[in-house]
Amino acid sequence: MASSNPYRYEPSPVAAMIFLVLFTICTVWHVIVMFRRRVWYFIPLILGGALEIIGYVTRYLGSRDVANLTFFIIQTLCILVAPALFAASIYMVLGRLIRTVHAESYSIVRPSWLTKVFVGGDLVSFIVQLAGSGLLTSNFSLGKTIILVGLVVQILFFGLFLLAAMLFYRRLSTEPTPASERLDLQSKKRGWRGVMLVLFLASALIFTRSIFRLVEFTGGHDSPMLTSEAYIYVCDATLMFGVLVALIYLHPSEYVVYPRKSMRLEGEELL
Repeated sequence: MASSNPYRYEPSPVAAMIFLVLFTICTVWHVIVMFRRRVWYFIPLILGGALEIIGYVTRYLGSRDVANLTFFIIQTLCILVAPALFAASIYMVLGRLIRTVHAESYSIVRPSWLTKVFVGGDLVSFIVQLAGSGLLTSNFSLGKTIILVGLVVQILFFGLFLLAAMLFYRRLSTEPTPASERLDLQSKKRGWRGVMLVLFLASALIFTRSIFRLVEFTGGHDSPMLTSEAYIYVCDATLMFGVLVALIYLHPSEYVVYPRKSMRLEGEELL
């Protein structure tokens, strides 16, 4: 293997093409669902899907020209930061659910601040990881350190979000609000609990992937995770594909029958 190969292994064009097709199908499906159901808070997730598509396009091109640093940098940047955008949509779903069931007092973070705080944290980690990824080819050690900082920030904020979500779920389960009970009766599925199930599933996949990335970048140049392509497909691509599939099959809007316009005027929001 040539020393000019920044991947440290021979990337597979077949694997890159498979995930390119899978992410394209899921992202297009989410675009259709977003417009049909007017769930505009899924825009960040769709942008994340677009980054995954770009990442695997350039990864495929890079597998044909492993010495091309441009392809390497673009695919690294896009695949690394896309999950932060997936998380942003998840934060927004919880904020809207809290307001929909009129359970603001059950949240440890005010709903008006919940999206701002966690999306803000994601934005910081996004920018830091971008900066670190851009340095990988010129100064690997510094770039890796900066990426680690961004990943730690992402994991900390995501961990706090999971804590907030679990406490909210517990409090609302213990003492349901009239709005949550009404939604449960109107829903053909699991009402607000169905939405929380989707959030927990998608969050678990993103959190697991972030831990993998953290472990990956704490290793040295010759660590197994940096010298074997299998890890990125098993512990990143597959998990992020799982997030998109879960949010298609278990879309939050499937679990709540939304109140009519007259009821929405009382303050209930559409998810």
